[in-house]
Amino acid sequence: MKKNKSMRAAGGLLIATMLTSSIVSGTYAKYVTSDEAEDTARVAKFGVTVTASGSLFDTTYKAATDNTPGGENATDTDGTTLTVESFAEAGQETDNVVAPGTKNDKGLTFAIAGTPEVDVKLDVVVDDSLEEIFLKAGTYPDMTTGNEEGDDDVDSFTITDPYYPVKFTLTQTKGGTTTTLVNGLKLKDVASALEALTVASIDANTNLADTVGTLNLTWEWAFEGNDQADTLLGDLAAGTTLVPATSLTEGMEKDYNLEEKIKIAVTVTQVD
Repeated sequence: MKKNKSMRAAGGLLIATMLTSSIVSGTYAKYVTSDEAEDTARVAKFGVTVTASGSLFDTTYKAATDNTPGGENATDTDGTTLTVESFAEAGQETDNVVAPGTKNDKGLTFAIAGTPEVDVKLDVVVDDSLEEIFLKAGTYPDMTTGNEEGDDDVDSFTITDPYYPVKFTLTQTKGGTTTTLVNGLKLKDVASALEALTVASIDANTNLADTVGTLNLTWEWAFEGNDQADTLLGDLAAGTTLVPATSLTEGMEKDYNLEEKIKIAVTVTQVD
């Protein structure tokens, strides 16, 4: 009997040990799931450049071909001399000028480049302060014939359309191709053509040198033009008394104007 009791006690102990082992083992087994993420980013490239270079007007201009040696206007060693030279009183700044026979073949240039990784917009704005030289259609004293005060018969001339002597040319070069946007027209036409280049949205990763490129503005005042109108404008600039006396008002949208003025802003901006 004692042996059976011992056997039963041993069996019970074995079962207790197995149950305990099972419970302890269960604390090390469970459902498990997991995930992991990692990410990086860099700043999107902008890298757009808008570069304005050159100028439209100057204080002096040379003749294209001039063999006159020496003289107070002789310049450089290329055989040319100054044929137009602005004058200023002592202490005053010399003004840029234009005259018949002057021109600027290099002119003013805007170069737009870059391949931004964002959508951008292009704004080309011409300031409202634009001015240009003109003479309104009408009849005027002919200052080329030596009219004198008191003459019984004085000469006059008539122009039927507003006279804009300075002619502008605007070109656009992109992707290796040059297109003429304005060919020998007035400054207001240039302003319209420039502002028409504004683009509300250009897609990211667009090469702006190929799609917008370089804008170049040049001009010329022909030497062989309307001598009567040119002379009148020059005399008005000098304050020469007109014969016969004529009351003319200077300013844009008036009888005449004696200045060329343009201010251009080219801006590239990121858009949403």
